[in-house]
Amino acid sequence: MTLRGNGKQLLFETGKDRAAFMEAARSSFMHSGISLIAWCLMGNHVHLIIDDPHGRMSEAIHRISSSYASYFNRTFGHTGHVFEGRFGSVAIRDEGQLLAAVRYVHDNPLKGMGISPDRYPWSSYSEYASGASTYTDIDGVLGMLGGTQGFIAFSERGDMEAYRPAFRRYADADERERLAHDIFERFGCAAANVKELPKVTRDQVLKALCDGGMSVKHVQRLTGIGEWAIRKAAGRVKPRSSDRTPR
Repeated sequence: MTLRGNGKQLLFETGKDRAAFMEAARSSFMHSGISLIAWCLMGNHVHLIIDDPHGRMSEAIHRISSSYASYFNRTFGHTGHVFEGRFGSVAIRDEGQLLAAVRYVHDNPLKGMGISPDRYPWSSYSEYASGASTYTDIDGVLGMLGGTQGFIAFSERGDMEAYRPAFRRYADADERERLAHDIFERFGCAAANVKELPKVTRDQVLKALCDGGMSVKHVQRLTGIGEWAIRKAAGRVKPRSSDRTPR
């Protein structure tokens, strides 16, 4: 799940603020019988993966939001809402999706700030890598991966497909910029010359951009390639039904 600052405002200024949020989360989750599986605190948003066997997620998140908002407003002389609307969440279906989501959460500092997970103190990565838990129930994931060394090896692998939470269909502006940079670097091209690539390579680039979270319109504006060609490359062309009546 993701919690975001209202109007993209910063949620944390100091380590003390982050610690206050995590203490609020620990207290609320314990009260609701929820296990915290992974977490990462960024400047204006928070990622959490939880195990909620009793279906009490909404009340737990409301309790965390209210507790931290009171702290935030009191500390910074702020008034009004601290978090935006309702949090975004999606159910995790299987172990593969869980592991991909854990890695996605831990990789946020790398994607957002160029800081590798092992150097970022405000996520559950260090708990998993050390095997010493402060906030997180690490046993299940470590059991799947064969312990701390297995977790570290898993986190460093570069062969996993990109993961995007299901409640976020498209990337935001910052993610689109990073996505385009990574894909163009991988294929050794730039936006301006995608249309000059061999068709097979061109279609691979277009598909990677769409699969990574760009809309067809964004890809069209970025590359100058027509909408139909992008849809075809991305596998988004609907088959045409025949008007002919079978004999």
